[in-house]
Amino acid sequence: MSPKHNITIAWIALIVVACTQPAIYTGFEAMPNDVWHRDSIAQFTLEVADTTCPYNLVVDLRNTTDYRFQNLYLFIDIEAPNGAVQRDTLECFIADDAGRWLGKGRGYLRDNRFLYRQGAQFAMRGEYHVRIQQAMRDEILKGIAGAGFRLEQSKK
Repeated sequence: MSPKHNITIAWIALIVVACTQPAIYTGFEAMPNDVWHRDSIAQFTLEVADTTCPYNLVVDLRNTTDYRFQNLYLFIDIEAPNGAVQRDTLECFIADDAGRWLGKGRGYLRDNRFLYRQGAQFAMRGEYHVRIQQAMRDEILKGIAGAGFRLEQSKK
């Protein structure tokens, strides 16, 4: 390839990367044997450098077709660099009223993405710890293959 061709490819790649909304942080924890015990907490650590920027906080869930509920309740704890912890409860609908899966996927697995907070701002720079725990009445949930957390810059 000529140097001119290489430059053209580099410019196209740069434009494609600049026009997408990549995650600043993304993490995912698989659940052994597609079972989520109440005492198993998905944990993520992310670095926040810009406190003036609004962020979207997103929860990713992967379930199997063996999951027997329409929804899934989660406890989400966010621990700030100073040790302060904020806890929220998030209800995630992964099937509609007729029992059809809402997530993307075919066959056995479905992937779901839930906007947890839009346009959130962090009060201080530093390392934040995010913990996600299933909050259903059943101590053991069969059919949950994994949970993830995503931080992306908000357009808001």
